[in-house]
Amino acid sequence: MSVYVFNSSGSLLVQRKFTGAELSNKKASFALPRSAAGTTCKFYAVANRTLPEIATEAAIKGILDEEPAAYNGTFAEVTTKAKRANGFVMSGTVSKAVGAVNTTTDVPITLKRTVAKVAVQTTLSADFSSRYSGKVRINTTTISRAAGSTSLIPPAGVSTAAPFSHTQAASEVSSAFNNLYYIYENGTLAAGSRVLLTLEGTYDRDGNFSTTGDQIPITYTCEISGTSNNGSIIRNGYYRVSVSITGLMGQDVNANVTVADWETPVTQSINLGQ
Repeated sequence: MSVYVFNSSGSLLVQRKFTGAELSNKKASFALPRSAAGTTCKFYAVANRTLPEIATEAAIKGILDEEPAAYNGTFAEVTTKAKRANGFVMSGTVSKAVGAVNTTTDVPITLKRTVAKVAVQTTLSADFSSRYSGKVRINTTTISRAAGSTSLIPPAGVSTAAPFSHTQAASEVSSAFNNLYYIYENGTLAAGSRVLLTLEGTYDRDGNFSTTGDQIPITYTCEISGTSNNGSIIRNGYYRVSVSITGLMGQDVNANVTVADWETPVTQSINLGQ
């Protein structure tokens, strides 16, 4: 991890790369050259990413994180650890006035991952079993219309990269089908243009998937309602999407989403196929 400190004019005062011991302690002490007491400086911390030479605040603000594919893979790959080779890129920033001479100024910086986590779980509702004799198995889920890039340092601008999409085979556990994705943030989006989930499944008329003559493909789609139901995705957010299949009409979807920080998920519940 490295910390970059800029003066009020946006010029770099110092760049400090943390040692292994400092990373373990989550703290480093260093001197600020050319900084009088009371001067307000801007501190930027960047973890798990090597940056080119930085001389100005404008330069670090202009850097993009644009490798969404590096974070995504099979369900097994993304649930055990960060798939990206160097871990999740994280950044944080804070402004702080320099203390008096011969004093130490404490500068707390909160790091946030540049991606958000989207966990999807699909199940058959009790109502489905009362209406149909067969069963639905979800084979794959695709997330699409996600941002293809984001600013390393928030706030993020509008992404000009191609939209990101990724298809992942569903992992079945106790009749629940699970998927997990990592995507970049985006601003408020109107219904019809939000991040989209497409579920590709198979309906088996007798519920016995070992016989294929009575099977038909079926597709369900639903948008992620995002933060405050406005379609936005925030960095380091956790979006937990609970999909309940109630019928075979793939175009009908009701969704409830909960949004929170990574550690406290936001839940969206969706009824499909009514």
